[in-house]
Amino acid sequence: MIKKMNLKNKLHQDFVIEKIKETNWEEGTNVPLIVELDTTEACDMACPGCVSEEMMVANNKLTSGRLMTLGEEFNSIGIKGVVLIGGGEPLAHPAIGQFMNYLGKNDISIGITTNGSFIHKHINAIAKYSNWTRVSMDSATDEMFLKLRPTKGGGSKFHIIVDNMKKLAKVKKGKLGFSFLIRTEIEGPGVVSNIHEIYDAAVLAREIGCDYFEVKPSYQYRKNTVHSLVQHELEKMEQAKKEINRLSELVTDSFSIIKAITLDASLEGAQIEQTKKYTSCPAAELRTLITPSGVFVCPYWRGKEEFSVGDIVNNSFQDIWSSQKRSKIQKWLDPSVHCSFNCLRHDTNLEVFKMIEEIRNGKKIESFEEFDRFI
Repeated sequence: MIKKMNLKNKLHQDFVIEKIKETNWEEGTNVPLIVELDTTEACDMACPGCVSEEMMVANNKLTSGRLMTLGEEFNSIGIKGVVLIGGGEPLAHPAIGQFMNYLGKNDISIGITTNGSFIHKHINAIAKYSNWTRVSMDSATDEMFLKLRPTKGGGSKFHIIVDNMKKLAKVKKGKLGFSFLIRTEIEGPGVVSNIHEIYDAAVLAREIGCDYFEVKPSYQYRKNTVHSLVQHELEKMEQAKKEINRLSELVTDSFSIIKAITLDASLEGAQIEQTKKYTSCPAAELRTLITPSGVFVCPYWRGKEEFSVGDIVNNSFQDIWSSQKRSKIQKWLDPSVHCSFNCLRHDTNLEVFKMIEEIRNGKKIESFEEFDRFI
């Protein structure tokens, strides 16, 4: 059976319910539970159509010293989990191994989204402390990988990354995932369709020893465009549906197929707008994004100056989070106006609003012990 990612159940963990109860939602949270962290805006790959390419021009990164003091801040204020993500390639940062060891030893959960090329350099820390490591592959063959995920020198690291994943699969404690982003020519120069490799990529993922294979839709993300799902040709999406439907035969007790929350919307034609009737975003109070270029209200607004709430290089995270600037921007942010795109956190917001109302009315909320901090 193919699973669809479900974030709503995670909100009913005891520690999340407690956070929702203690928060004055007119003012916002005192600190978020989860931080998505771009350690660097540099990357060893040059993927055509990369959603982060405009931000990677400057190749900014947090200094090793600032990265470590940031970890200390997370520990002191009670951050539950950190997702190492891009921007650039998070495992390319020179202090990333030391940083992961620090977080792990202080019971801060770690999730990693990576291109996989540096796994071997930090395999001990990843194996010991990463709750999940998701490798962006988008292909089943070296030929496709070279087209969609070439290095800056024009080469392919496909076999190196597959080998890295196999090595990690043998020693990991957390989950290992294979990420497949659906691409087609409509996205622009250099992009080719990888739809015909979906099934074979899932077979490869299982052979590697991955715990899951995730199929994801592609987004457009440019300074002067609305952030939205790419509208692929419907004929291509019908082909994708057939490939995805075949994946259920690969599922075992130890290998899952996961559909991203917004995948169905993409497969059905990717309407540009997703109507939202609420005017505030509780998800942005529970999770946030830190990059070398600033702290942003959420990943969808990465690099957009009007949604930057502070400078992490020269200010503490706590000072930024409790600042008047952040408060002003969070109150100004109106999902019904600003967030017309298909948002991964839309269902999360609806559930949080429901839970807040039930708490106010004294209703008992279904609760679970902690099982996954990455809400």
